[in-house]
Amino acid sequence: MNQEIFSLEQGAMERWRTGDPLGWVEISAEDIIYIDPSLVKPLCGLEEYSAFLKGIEGKVHYEGSDFIDPKTVMAGDAAVLTYNYYSSKDLPDGSAAKTPWNTTEVYFRRNGSWKIVHSHWSFISHQLPGRIEIPLPICQKPAPHEGILGEVMALESAAMERWRKGDPWGFCELYDPDVTYFDPGTQQRTNGRDTLAAVYKQLEGKIFYDVMDFVDPVVRVLGDVAVLVYRFLSTRLNPDGSVLSRTPWNCTEVYRRNHQRWQIIHNHWSLIRGERIVE
Repeated sequence: MNQEIFSLEQGAMERWRTGDPLGWVEISAEDIIYIDPSLVKPLCGLEEYSAFLKGIEGKVHYEGSDFIDPKTVMAGDAAVLTYNYYSSKDLPDGSAAKTPWNTTEVYFRRNGSWKIVHSHWSFISHQLPGRIEIPLPICQKPAPHEGILGEVMALESAAMERWRKGDPWGFCELYDPDVTYFDPGTQQRTNGRDTLAAVYKQLEGKIFYDVMDFVDPVVRVLGDVAVLVYRFLSTRLNPDGSVLSRTPWNCTEVYRRNHQRWQIIHNHWSLIRGERIVE
């Protein structure tokens, strides 16, 4: 684990839990993309992110702060920090109410300083609320993706086309052997392609939907690392073509180029406005 990066994370979190969220602003890049369960779309840019954090200044307070199995993957001047996190608040009866999180932080080193370019938070074990309204762009003729965004989106689209027809192996073929992974059903970070392959074996032939929509994909690139972020809608149709169900997702894919081949080194899926499941 890179201690310098983890120290930045711990320092910002210590300020956060005592009501001061602006430590995160100080270690974030101008082009940060931020996702958490309170949002219906990612926050893009430091100005938008700062305004959001200033709105909750003084409102967050808790006593316990536990980083579970933090792991940093270094790739040149990029670093992917992942961990499960438990925030806990002391209760009058002496017990503690804990809130469990999946956490993805992508740092880029620019001009000698590490800054967060992407942050994705979601509850461990979460579900959709009963109703959700999401702003969506409507383009009569969407522009084609170009450059590195086009390269990784071509890979992503091809894997998703297989996934929606019950074949999860398109994604598995993109995974680095040491990939890390979060989704709404993981109780902790999943480590390694072999572990995910065992999970996907159980899913093979069981996931089907009719329409896939990638909403506003964006990429942050440094050297051989590309951080792909998008919202995604998986839609099932009735026989008459009307919508049976629609599921909205946030997705983070961290790709690393190895010998001209892009591979996924980290994947974080969460339901938009996903609510914590309390057992």
